[in-house]
Amino acid sequence: MISKYNHKELNWVDLEAPTDEEIEYIIEKYPVPLNIKERLCSKEKEDKFEMNYDFIYASIENKITFVVCDRFVLSIHQDHMPAFTTFSKELEIDMVSIEQINSNKILFAHLLKNLFKNREKELLSYDNQVRKLKLKLEKNKKKIKKLTIFIILLIISTIIAIWL
Repeated sequence: MISKYNHKELNWVDLEAPTDEEIEYIIEKYPVPLNIKERLCSKEKEDKFEMNYDFIYASIENKITFVVCDRFVLSIHQDHMPAFTTFSKELEIDMVSIEQINSNKILFAHLLKNLFKNREKELLSYDNQVRKLKLKLEKNKKKIKKLTIFIILLIISTIIAIWL
């Protein structure tokens, strides 16, 4: 799926779970350097960061790829990215001060910032889940301890009853 966000000179193209045809379309439509085109079309993705005066290319853990230049920001990923959805909505309703974002490279920085914020929220959520599981485990340990004592007492009383 191709999503485009434009504001003045800012152009962000987001590809979520793109087909080969969608990638080819974007490569033809936007001036992507040849060596980056080859990487984007390749089935084998590797972690890579490259930066020069014309562009920034970043591929991270085979999960997300960015191509950034003066004319556009391109993000490619297979999974849904809640941080991107949130940021795109903020852009649409001008919650983000667009005066602060006056170049595609700064737009890229804001995208990364939102990704990290989103990850922080996810980590806090996981931390809360772990805490809840620990509390359950402690409660279960107490129940198991009581049950174990009850079973031992039952066995002892059965043995005593047999001997008498």
